[in-house]
Amino acid sequence: MKNHSSIDQSLSSSDLSVCTTLAVDLAKQVFQVAGEDVLGQVRYEQRIKSREAFYEFLQQLPPHVVVLMETGPGAQAWARQLQDQGNPVRILPAGLVATHRSGPKNDRNDALAILRADRDEKICAVPVKSVAALAMQALHRTRQGYVRRRTAVSNQMRGLLLEHGVALAQGDVAISQKIPRVLEDATQPVPGLLRELIDELLAEWRHLGERISVLTGRLEVAANADMTAKRLMTVRGIGPVTATALVAKETKPERFPNARKFAAYFGMVPDQHSSGNTVRLGDMTKRGDVYLRSLMIQGAHAVLQQLRPDSQQPDDRRLLRWMSRLGRKEAAIRLANRNLRIVWVLLQNDQTYRRHAGDGQQATMSH
Repeated sequence: MKNHSSIDQSLSSSDLSVCTTLAVDLAKQVFQVAGEDVLGQVRYEQRIKSREAFYEFLQQLPPHVVVLMETGPGAQAWARQLQDQGNPVRILPAGLVATHRSGPKNDRNDALAILRADRDEKICAVPVKSVAALAMQALHRTRQGYVRRRTAVSNQMRGLLLEHGVALAQGDVAISQKIPRVLEDATQPVPGLLRELIDELLAEWRHLGERISVLTGRLEVAANADMTAKRLMTVRGIGPVTATALVAKETKPERFPNARKFAAYFGMVPDQHSSGNTVRLGDMTKRGDVYLRSLMIQGAHAVLQQLRPDSQQPDDRRLLRWMSRLGRKEAAIRLANRNLRIVWVLLQNDQTYRRHAGDGQQATMSH
């Protein structure tokens, strides 16, 4: 751990030559830079007021200078540029960087906080993603946005109708089948203005469903064209959407010493509340990627839903025991955790996952 020195307010641009690490607080047009030397002393601070000037500034950096940024819009693009010119780059999670900020929030303090956060060994850098991975991520984020908006529209229709005594069951079937019948039934206690509004919301709900289907289809095509995604889909509970989300994450398995650490990265391990010789395990930590964790749990629920109570497959019998002892929800979380550990093994060793009768699931080398 380096010792952070006091800031010299008379820093000049000549001090840049002794810097080994630069932290950049990114924005659209204004960039705050702070640099420190090998001893951890801040030797350079500069405010750059245009993208063009910042681009030229980066091109002049010696290749040994490590550049730090926090996650946010534009970080990936700048990081790829720096990597292309030979500079090491570390992108740190913005939420964790904020815990290292002292004083009021401003660009200067943010840049200094990035320097401090880089010394925190518990903070893992975010991978610099390829253009293809970012495009895949864009598909997922857009699809996720459609899903959220569709859910919001369905909840809005349910709430509006419930105010007039019309209750709908859970699920899409109630929306797609019962609402049209309500709108066509003149005896229902729904005023004309609301009927027209519900009809418009129903059309929006259907349109969002169509957009979700289109993007899901694109993800399925992408999954079948990607060798890593195809290997991940050999695991029960991982379909095309989850597999492509894992591929887009571009998480390097070698960053983690074991499979448990990999699962912990996605928040799929119990939280600890321990003191002395007493160890207490709580609920999931829920740290990491919320979207990917939800996909893993949804896939696990789908596996449990399809189980036959009389199945004699060892894997099925194990899952049935989990459900009997823990309940469906906890069993799904445990299966999602197990699947993430399997994913780590597959990514680490370029393996596929095959299920053999009498042996449950067994990892075998791909050819």
